[in-house]
Amino acid sequence: MSSRLPSKVDSPSPAPSPSFQPRAVLRIARDARVWRPSAASLVFHNLIGRRRGELLERRDTDHLREAAGWLSRAQDATGDGGVAGRYTLGRGWSSSYPETTGYIIPTFLALEAESGFTGFRERARRCVDFLLGVQLPSGAFPGLEIADNREKPSIFNTAQILNGLTAWHRAERDESTLEAARRAADWLTETQDADGAWRVHLYGSGRTYTYMAHAACWLAEFGAHVGDKRHLDAARRHLEWVLRHVDAGTGWIDDCGFGEEDQRLRQAVTHTIAYTIWGILFIADTIGHEAGLDVARRAARAVARRLELSRWLPGKLDASWKPAARYTCLTGNAQMALIWLKLHELDGDPTLVSAACKAIDLVKQAQSMTSNDPGIRGGIAGSDPVWGDYITLAFPNWAAKFFIDALHAKARALASLDALPTGSRNAPVIVHDVPTALPEASPAIDAPRPRVVFLAGESSPKVHQFCEAWGSWGFRPDAVVIQRSVQPSALARLGVYARDYGPAMLARRVMGGGGPPSASAHASGASPAEPWKSPAEYCESAGIPTELVASLTDRDDLARVADLRGDVFVYAGCGILRAQILALPRLGTLNAHMGLLPPMRGMNVAEWSAMLGVQTGATVHLIDTGIDTGDILLFTAVSIETARSVEELRDQIDVEQVKALGRTLRWILEACSLPPRRVQRADEGRQYFTMHSDVRAKLDAALRTGRIAETTRSL
Repeated sequence: MSSRLPSKVDSPSPAPSPSFQPRAVLRIARDARVWRPSAASLVFHNLIGRRRGELLERRDTDHLREAAGWLSRAQDATGDGGVAGRYTLGRGWSSSYPETTGYIIPTFLALEAESGFTGFRERARRCVDFLLGVQLPSGAFPGLEIADNREKPSIFNTAQILNGLTAWHRAERDESTLEAARRAADWLTETQDADGAWRVHLYGSGRTYTYMAHAACWLAEFGAHVGDKRHLDAARRHLEWVLRHVDAGTGWIDDCGFGEEDQRLRQAVTHTIAYTIWGILFIADTIGHEAGLDVARRAARAVARRLELSRWLPGKLDASWKPAARYTCLTGNAQMALIWLKLHELDGDPTLVSAACKAIDLVKQAQSMTSNDPGIRGGIAGSDPVWGDYITLAFPNWAAKFFIDALHAKARALASLDALPTGSRNAPVIVHDVPTALPEASPAIDAPRPRVVFLAGESSPKVHQFCEAWGSWGFRPDAVVIQRSVQPSALARLGVYARDYGPAMLARRVMGGGGPPSASAHASGASPAEPWKSPAEYCESAGIPTELVASLTDRDDLARVADLRGDVFVYAGCGILRAQILALPRLGTLNAHMGLLPPMRGMNVAEWSAMLGVQTGATVHLIDTGIDTGDILLFTAVSIETARSVEELRDQIDVEQVKALGRTLRWILEACSLPPRRVQRADEGRQYFTMHSDVRAKLDAALRTGRIAETTRSL
């Protein structure tokens, strides 16, 4: 049964903090200078009150304005027009960083053009003047920060600066900038090897890196801007070289990390993973390279899946897309959000908008909005927590840049959702052999009636709902298994609240002055408002035998369930079922799912179906060890014409899924067997995850105004 219990996915969980050793704590305290009130407050809020901004109802524009203010101060701190590379808790502002000053230019231009913030076009001009003053005679630009190097050229840095120069020429048509950009692009092309790789003027050991795709993409951008085939061909050669590093099994792109150790372990920080995916995506889109687009899509979706499964994005991932770090790289979060939003722009896939919103939320959660230290306030740290391994105890300018870009892209993407359905290229293909009716049941002769056992959680309303709905045809279960809920202590719950919302908010809650945000309660299908009895209370009043168990995987508890001799289990809301419990019933375990199977698997599929223009309804199926992959018994279509909110949509489908499940169970009881089954293949469907509240608000608005036309597709 599709859950109607609140989900935590829409509210991101903080990254797990590392287990501290005393020496590590002392080192962090020393390097962060925690005796300074602003540093102490920052460290404190990395641990306590991480989600307090939700209760203060801060908007994206508030976060955007603070990040823009931080970038402005980073530029003003240098005095030369460039943007300081970072603000370090122990040392303050660093010198100008030519590389990132370059790609901050389009961000400054967007702050004025898209957000209406004045003075940022002039800031972009100051960046350009600074960069033209440090360009080398070869056309290249120096690597590292300007205080550390003015002479040694860098491929990667030159390409990032090329992006900024191209943006400035596009905006101003300044010929001196165009000439500087052309010299940089020519140098990049001349230093490229015949196979498409760059092997000189690189950071690190001198080996090749596939994240250099984020250099080649700006060469492609410039080539397209000026119509120069040489630069487009150079970008194509590099793309094809990068694609030779793709793991066909997982979609991982080898050599996308920093240094020898990451390459040996086949892992990378999300910052360079995103560099690599964005580079592939941008080049492929620019030159029309379908194989490249498919590689970028696959890798981007793998990272999105990791975010959804983990409910945060680990700062490093390995070649299986599994966590390889216990901190978040906030830059990587913002960059991945940009990639998902770009793919939505190309493919019309709102699930990626939802993933991007969740990644952006994690960055917002870590942004200090009220610090008295101008180097902290509005900035985005390298890591969350701030003492994580990426740009430790510092605020890099590129983190703020990508965060601002992501907020702008999010606003555009959400605006695009005003037109629904989207007609997405990722809308599921509707299969035509899903059963939409049950055949006439032939009563079994001399066969014993199958015994029906419900599997319920301690607080599930489904036992009451099923019995009341099916009582009209004389049904009652033979037994109900109730799995105990493991509830944290009151003290533990208060501790979690303090961690999320801070001691001040905790005090208000204890005194009755407020609670956590509730706007998303129905987002994931919150429990209905009408009163209901707990399964134990209902069964006691109705005289239905019950079996209370601690676990459906414990050997003794499984034996007690087996003793109930259930031929058919009915899922009534008790969490994930494992193979041991699924093996017990002779005929299988029935479930009702709030969407069309096989294509619509996972969470919030009623909402996703409506948004994607897929027939809404409910599927009765057998549960197996996959996610909604068991054999299909019946699909019942549900019209959305009368639904004027997400809540109404879910309620309508919930009523019909209970009816469909009841019809199927009644058929089984009459025939003493299962009806004809439609077997699913794993590759026929896609797993959906909880819809982010910002995306859901767009669906709610479309339903409220009747802007979603009924979609009828033959089944």
